[in-house]
Amino acid sequence: MLRGCREGSVLASRRWFASGASFDVVSPADGTTVVATVSADDDVSITTKFCGAVQAKRSWRKMPWEDRAARMRTFAERVRDGAGDISRIITSETGKPLTQSRAEVNAAARRVRAMIDLSERARARLESNSVRASSGSVTEKVVHEPVGVVAHVSAWNYPAFLAVNVLVPALLAGNAVLHKPSEHSPGVGERLRTLLLQSDVPSDVFQVCQGGRDVGRALVRLQGLGAVAFTGSREAGTEVAAVAARSHTRAILELGGVDSAYIRPDVSDVERAAASVASGAFYNAGQGCCAVERVYVHRDVYESFVEALVSEAAKLRAGDPADETTTLGPLVSLEALRRVEAHVNDAVRSGASVLFRGKAPPSAGYFHPAVVVGGDALRGSQRARLMTRAETFGPVAAVIPVHDDEEAIEAMNDTSYGLTASVYTSDGAAAESILGRLDVGTGYWNACNVPSANLPWTGRQGSGGGSGGCTLGEEGYTSFTRPKALYMRSRA
Repeated sequence: MLRGCREGSVLASRRWFASGASFDVVSPADGTTVVATVSADDDVSITTKFCGAVQAKRSWRKMPWEDRAARMRTFAERVRDGAGDISRIITSETGKPLTQSRAEVNAAARRVRAMIDLSERARARLESNSVRASSGSVTEKVVHEPVGVVAHVSAWNYPAFLAVNVLVPALLAGNAVLHKPSEHSPGVGERLRTLLLQSDVPSDVFQVCQGGRDVGRALVRLQGLGAVAFTGSREAGTEVAAVAARSHTRAILELGGVDSAYIRPDVSDVERAAASVASGAFYNAGQGCCAVERVYVHRDVYESFVEALVSEAAKLRAGDPADETTTLGPLVSLEALRRVEAHVNDAVRSGASVLFRGKAPPSAGYFHPAVVVGGDALRGSQRARLMTRAETFGPVAAVIPVHDDEEAIEAMNDTSYGLTASVYTSDGAAAESILGRLDVGTGYWNACNVPSANLPWTGRQGSGGGSGGCTLGEEGYTSFTRPKALYMRSRA
């Protein structure tokens, strides 16, 4: 089997693991109901899929770009038409409220179409700048080729969004993709593969590898990968980066954040700012890479902002995620629930006041109520893990008073993460100046937690980024290409 696969040595000579087993996906809403049983991959099946991808990409990359784009447009339509089915899968597996799951899938369909247009613009820009010098019989030019086979180790919190963020630009660029969904949300990956097949994408061009961390490790250790795209924890991302570096494989990392917002005293509408921050903190039960966890508020508007934020938090309705009226679902696992509880307790031990604590439904599921903590105790050294040290990834917002812009900037930068940050003010010039001094990949003025397909999605420090590339924007397309320099002499 391995002799026919020439894209590198594929696997180490030893077997890493042999699974051949299956795993259950348990509903976070009650902690007991098995919503899916999935066959796990092992080193043999991963090798087989990789070899199939190596073969398939050769004809896929030769296909005219316009033909690949046409298939992606069909795929976007099928995602849109299948939104009801896909959203139910997301809700049953992750506990995300159904309305939010449906919004994710519909937005994912729109994002596919947007990324096709962005990729077309990026491709045109690259081609227009292809010839770098021409004199007499010599032409010097640059062409951009697909990287090859892309391994995508994805996360569970936005399984449709995160999948299309990688698979669309990667496939448009002429690559093949091996996609590993989280073991918490395996169903969406399989459903997307079915829709790609129905859109006339060859079967081996996009394949799904199922399983836990052992499958993820086996996938990123494949020799001959063109790139690894990873979304997940900083600890796992560090391991992925180290493995990729040993084989000189490009690593595209998105490792989350402990994101912050700053409310200036000249904010035009405190209630509107509080509603925006509440959405950023509590949407999807706070389980977002760019969820707002730290809110710094100028003392002049601190009391009014806290009152407005608490009012917004009190509107949340926790309950059955399949219920159309539910706005706060469970956390994804018992481990996640215990982590959030520990972070809140740590903040209280550090002197924080609990300004609001909602009610969790009487259920055996992994529900955590919305919580707002705050006070001067969270200023200065900021000892609480909730503040800067690790992602809480739950429905918790910490609100801290500050005296001025300088104190806010210093506090917002006091973290080893750097994904997004927000500034709420009526002064756009001040917002841009403050955002320019924050070490983050994305800055927002009077908004938060709204990644745009038009802009590159990247982080700083422990949030990933680096030189491997990124997703979204025109840069998301070029991240799955590699330049080749051509020195062309017409006469020998």
